[in-house]
Amino acid sequence: GEVRCSIAERLPFRLEKSFEDYYRVVTARELDREEVSEYNVTVRAADGGSPALRSGAVLALRVLDVNDN
Repeated sequence: GEVRCSIAERLPFRLEKSFEDYYRVVTARELDREEVSEYNVTVRAADGGSPALRSGAVLALRVLDVNDN
C-alpha cells in the first residue's frame, strides 16, 4: 500500500520524495545557529489501510556555524 510521511509545518524543514518509498529531510529556509542550535524533527508515517498503521521517528539535528572559531 501507499505510505504517507509528514513532519510538523512550523519547522524549517520539509520532506522530499527522493525515490519510490524513500524520503529525505531538507531545509525549507536558511538556518541560524544563534537563533536555534538544535532541532528535534519527528517524522510520522502512516499507510492507507483500515485501520491505518502508524509509526514515527525522531531526528536530532544540530546546526553548526562555520564562522565560529
